[in-house]
Amino acid sequence: MFRLIAAVVLITLSAAASGAQTAAPCPEAALSLDDTFRIDLTPFACTLADGTYALTLQDVAAPDAAARFRPVEGALVDFGFGKDRYWVRLRLRNQTGTDGIWWLTHDIPVAQSLDVYLLPGGYPAASASRLLSLVAADTFDARPIAYRHLVSKVPLAAGEAASVFITFHTNQATEMPLFIETVPNFLRRAQNEAGQILALTALILGMGLISTVYLYGLDGKRAFAYGGYMLSSVVLLIHMEGYAFQFLWPGAPGFNHIALAMLSMVSIALGIHFVSQITGTKKHSRWLHWLATAAIVFLLGLALLSVPLISTQAYKNATLFAAGAGTVLQVALAAAAVRRRMPGAVFLVIGFGALTASFLFGIFGYVTEGLFAQERVGLALRLGFLTEAIAFSTAIALRIMAARRERDRYLNDQLRFSEERLHLSEALRRAEDDRQRAAAAMQRSKDVLATAAHDIRQPLVTLRMALSDKELDKLGLNNSLDYLDEILRSGLEDSAKPLGTGESDPPQVGEQEEFCLDIVLKNVEAMFKAEAARQNTDLRVVLSSQTVFVDPLSGMRCVGNLVSNALQHARAQRVLVGCRRCGSGLTIEVHDDGLGMSQEECKRLLERGAKGPRSNGSGLGLAIVSELAEQSGIRFDLASAQENGTVARLVFAGASFEAPEPQQQNKDKDRKMS
Repeated sequence: MFRLIAAVVLITLSAAASGAQTAAPCPEAALSLDDTFRIDLTPFACTLADGTYALTLQDVAAPDAAARFRPVEGALVDFGFGKDRYWVRLRLRNQTGTDGIWWLTHDIPVAQSLDVYLLPGGYPAASASRLLSLVAADTFDARPIAYRHLVSKVPLAAGEAASVFITFHTNQATEMPLFIETVPNFLRRAQNEAGQILALTALILGMGLISTVYLYGLDGKRAFAYGGYMLSSVVLLIHMEGYAFQFLWPGAPGFNHIALAMLSMVSIALGIHFVSQITGTKKHSRWLHWLATAAIVFLLGLALLSVPLISTQAYKNATLFAAGAGTVLQVALAAAAVRRRMPGAVFLVIGFGALTASFLFGIFGYVTEGLFAQERVGLALRLGFLTEAIAFSTAIALRIMAARRERDRYLNDQLRFSEERLHLSEALRRAEDDRQRAAAAMQRSKDVLATAAHDIRQPLVTLRMALSDKELDKLGLNNSLDYLDEILRSGLEDSAKPLGTGESDPPQVGEQEEFCLDIVLKNVEAMFKAEAARQNTDLRVVLSSQTVFVDPLSGMRCVGNLVSNALQHARAQRVLVGCRRCGSGLTIEVHDDGLGMSQEECKRLLERGAKGPRSNGSGLGLAIVSELAEQSGIRFDLASAQENGTVARLVFAGASFEAPEPQQQNKDKDRKMS
């Protein structure tokens, strides 16, 4: 009988031991009260997924439920974007001989509900104490320990063993870091972390503000773009560190649940806007500008849709894709500026590249379950933001230095231009002094000419008085004296205004009027008939009754100079003066059969002072004809050939003459003299 009882007891103890082993598939974590004690509980955690949301603490704490828990396979508790309700079980033991309190960190910042229970070893579930209970609508004040992460206080008596059950569900990421530590170590670590994060955030914000101020002096629009981007980045960093819900919006848990997606999309959109502004994408690449604009609109649209769609898997996938693609686009825009050799563009690539790498690292951590702790993601993001802030400050500094160099070049150019203007003004002043002296000298010359004209006129008057009109006509001097008298009047006496006044530069011709060409032709014949006879030159003047509209004196001077030139310098045997019809105009031509000259010589002799090789004149005759013709609207042509004589033509436009009979038009062409 005794042996039977012993066997039953042995079987029972074996079954109990076997049941205890089944109920505890995960190792037990031994706790210490050292001030520096802190361990990661992930290797000691077992998890259970409840897709029905029906399991209670009594169900999961029952001995037969232990077999349903599975050890954590990765580096941390992470179920991806799972929709189930999850249970986490931890077995703890106070291995010291003193009662102690430990703080358990189990951060799941956007849980819809979270409960933490402490069940002493060997006690039923009914004896469990609730350490923490939160729902999505709770404000930050509902936390028993005011800390940026969720923390539960775990008291254990000396040598006591207990189990901690954590149950939660969430519409977002399920990753849960788990570690436990003594209170002194927790406070010391929290203080150090807060100091480091505060210093880093202040450094990033300070560099951003300083760079914004400096950039504002260069370009206000780009400064506001950069300031908005840096401010959104700092707010995103504070939220990801867990401080935003504690200090910025502690009474808005609903916004805190969607803030990560919304702030990420807004920050990336502002980053694209900033890099597009500072690199001048719109000016240099239209397709990149449209791509950046479309990305900004898409990101801001996702930010607005976070309110109704934050719990859907499609929205989560879209935000992860948009975050990765948006940060890559920032790098691409900066790289395009590097190709354009924009100052500081290389540092823009470094800054956006560092932030893009940290974002992609975080996205990879979200889509892979339990690969690495999110604390590493937070560290990567902090380093990314810090690298970006330093790189951007350097890029903006280089941009400002380039702008200053450009400004200095501009100022030097302006200074050089001012000096040139000063020199020019001095030269103009000297030129004005010279002009005034020249005008004074010209006035003196005109006075001398007027005096000379007066002195010349006296013997002309005396000559007219000494000879009768019949004697003057007989000698052929009457017309010559009239012509000389008119030259004195128009050329010497009437030119009273000094040069440089704008009123007699160049000298004005007389008033135009309609007159008969016979007047000019008869005067020319009378003036040069005697001289031609002395030279044995046959001078023939064909008279014409046609009329022209021109200054009579200018016409007379032109024809007279041409005839005089032919008689004095051409060495001609015959000189013919006559008219031809030319379209609607009229041409006076002077032909001679003299020595002639080349076309190059013709062009040269139209310049003042230019004389032929056999001439002993003043070199002014043909030049005067050319100038008078141009001033009077007369076209002057000169044609000549060596040993074949010269033809000078004066073409008067708008001449008046009777039209010939139709049957005579073919006969009366340009070669027929009027």
